[in-house]
Amino acid sequence: MAKYHEISTELIKEIVDGKYSERGKLPTEKELSLYFDTSRNTIRSAINLLTDEGYVYKVQGSGIYLRPVNFDESTNLNLIKGFFSGHQEETSAIKVLSLETIPATEEIAAELNCAVGEPLYYLRRVRFVDNEPVRVERSYYRQEIVPYLGKELAHGSIYNYLTQNLKLQIGFADRKIQADYLSKENAELLGLAENDPALVVNEKIYLSNGQIVILGEGILHFQKISLFSSAKNYD
Repeated sequence: MAKYHEISTELIKEIVDGKYSERGKLPTEKELSLYFDTSRNTIRSAINLLTDEGYVYKVQGSGIYLRPVNFDESTNLNLIKGFFSGHQEETSAIKVLSLETIPATEEIAAELNCAVGEPLYYLRRVRFVDNEPVRVERSYYRQEIVPYLGKELAHGSIYNYLTQNLKLQIGFADRKIQADYLSKENAELLGLAENDPALVVNEKIYLSNGQIVILGEGILHFQKISLFSSAKNYD
């Protein structure tokens, strides 16, 4: 993981833990560069990530302020890691439904930009928050990029495994959100009725070199998950 990603992750944890709530702003770039023993350019890149993800905003000549937004129970669409807020990560658990190696079909190969028949890991999980099912997940991983994925890893943060253990550089993500009706199977997994409404999130997560590392789909419990996103004015 790049240094500025590590710093942004640490700062997010500190912000969520309330370390800077009393003063309402972060230390200066100079103070942060001394604290993390790194260059101001690296700190600036980390702050830019925090800005894009909606945690802080910068006031020229005044400082880096915490965003006055409190969506602690909501899913932040700006975040690549996981798909849950800090609070939800602390109270979440995962049930692995299946993990197997399958050949890429023509449809999946087109989505992953890989060869038909290439071996993929196919993973299905249910995520729980406060012991309640909130999300049914299915995802595909190219074994050429992720050479090993076991059930012991699937019960935890795969993002951390990819970035910390495999040292993959995650670059960006695309997400498409739409409403749909629950199938009987997904309804049972979420404790709902067949044909109840659901939010469906399809996502592609890319490495910094443009390769797709995860192709996934999440079926969200419509009563237990809300979404939010931050927007910036680039004019």
